[in-house]
Amino acid sequence: MTLQHVVEEYATFRRTLGEKFGVNGKLLKAFCRAMGEDTALQDVAPERVSAFLNGIGPLTASWHVRHNALLGFYRYAISRGFVVHSPLPIVIPKRPPAFQPYIYSQAELRRLMDATSSYQRDRGSLEPLTVKTILLLMYGAALRASEVLSLTNADVDLLNAVLTVRDSKFFKSRLVPLGPVTTQTLTEYASRRSPSGSPREAEASFFAGRKGKKIPLDTLEGAFQQLREYAGLHRAGGSRCQPRLHDLRHTSAVHRLTAWYREGKDVQLLLPQLSVYMGHTYLAATQVYLTMTPELLHEASLRFELYAGREGHHD
Repeated sequence: MTLQHVVEEYATFRRTLGEKFGVNGKLLKAFCRAMGEDTALQDVAPERVSAFLNGIGPLTASWHVRHNALLGFYRYAISRGFVVHSPLPIVIPKRPPAFQPYIYSQAELRRLMDATSSYQRDRGSLEPLTVKTILLLMYGAALRASEVLSLTNADVDLLNAVLTVRDSKFFKSRLVPLGPVTTQTLTEYASRRSPSGSPREAEASFFAGRKGKKIPLDTLEGAFQQLREYAGLHRAGGSRCQPRLHDLRHTSAVHRLTAWYREGKDVQLLLPQLSVYMGHTYLAATQVYLTMTPELLHEASLRFELYAGREGHHD
């Protein structure tokens, strides 16, 4: 039985369990291409599997992502009797340090937005207004890039200032209330976007490319990388450590928490609400986004000092 046939059968099996099987599905397709799609499953050599896992360059967290995808596949193949042994390496390398999200300052966010009108080298790419509005929405509503790009005209209710985010990560849908600034930003975009490039049908993409079609994620990622470089935002550590588009969502969460501290709000009470707003099922998933910054640490310290002072007064 060929490797490709078993991979396709495994993908079907995972989807019947309710999984989207997007990332792992792509990784297994890449594995098939690397091994040879007509290769018999039992002929996949361990050294070729190791080469696929190692990739090119230094070890990153991607090694473990690829390994987990292959681990599930080979457990399935062995349980079905398609193969007797797994060719995966026995020794698992130590995970590299976790990627530290980049938290943009307010000044850096302004630099990004200001640069949207002049960063492009290719005027045939995304319209500056579209890029700017997407970035503002990601930050203003703490959305994933994929969630923003999947919005249809019907999902954007500007009259009631609410978005409908459908079938996002883990098949969840949710309503996302918008603040007045974000609502105004979307309203202006809706009135100014190119009529020829933005179909008005309810099911059409709210954010569309110049030809009126849904914007691919890699297109937006590429545009953001150009924008970031033009704005001069970078940090040490090489290309793999540079500020990302997704860090806007991290930044939104951290800035919201910092603002709550400054406003004297009950942060512990509000954290579950932030978790729901961001589309998380568990609070632990939200905590991943709460990178400690000097500003956040300062506000938390002030809150602790206030609390400690009250406790000392009671004594």
